[in-house]
Amino acid sequence: MSMTININDKKYEIPERLTREQYAKAIQFDWHETKYYPMIMAQLTGAPINLLLKSKKQAMYLGMALLVKSMNQRTECEMLDLDKITFGQFVDLDVYLTNGIEQHFNDIANIICPEAEWADEIMWAIDQYASFRMYTLRQYSVLFGLNEKLTIDELEDVDDTDRQHNARSWYKIIVGLANGDLLKIDEVTQQPLKKTLNFMSLQKEQQLEENQRKLKERRQYDLQRNR
Repeated sequence: MSMTININDKKYEIPERLTREQYAKAIQFDWHETKYYPMIMAQLTGAPINLLLKSKKQAMYLGMALLVKSMNQRTECEMLDLDKITFGQFVDLDVYLTNGIEQHFNDIANIICPEAEWADEIMWAIDQYASFRMYTLRQYSVLFGLNEKLTIDELEDVDDTDRQHNARSWYKIIVGLANGDLLKIDEVTQQPLKKTLNFMSLQKEQQLEENQRKLKERRQYDLQRNR
């Protein structure tokens, strides 16, 4: 049975299940701020904003509670095979998630579940990918210079400067793997994720070994000079 808001003898249905478009519009608002409730309700029910602003708080809170319930639903759907994800897809998704789902909801959905029409399906796919992303970052924690016990909250707790730095860092990595050749950038991004990360890990390991060798040589030189 669907729920409705009744205003001036006209009924406006509160959706039990949100579409991709409805969810994308809804998450543009801060749901922690009650002042945005009428705007959210107007977006998702079609009720006039001027009338919603005059409605009773109790009715507004009840309607919002039903919408929150809808937004928290998850339904399994067909999604990107994470065993076949490319390096470019991983980079794009990392940048999108770092910048915030509210800004890139459709961009994320177009990569991990392009055929999904309902928000609960897309959010299920995003949850699956978020777990995969965390596992990958922990697995290659030395490569990324991260704590192996990194949590999702810590991963998402970044400011605007960090977000811009994250995007630039990924681009520098891609350009480096392409040896500065613009024509090879697509070749790099189309490589399998695990293959690319293993290659990067080997590169970093070799660089660390080279740094250690140079440091040892420097110390031996300083020791001989002091003698």
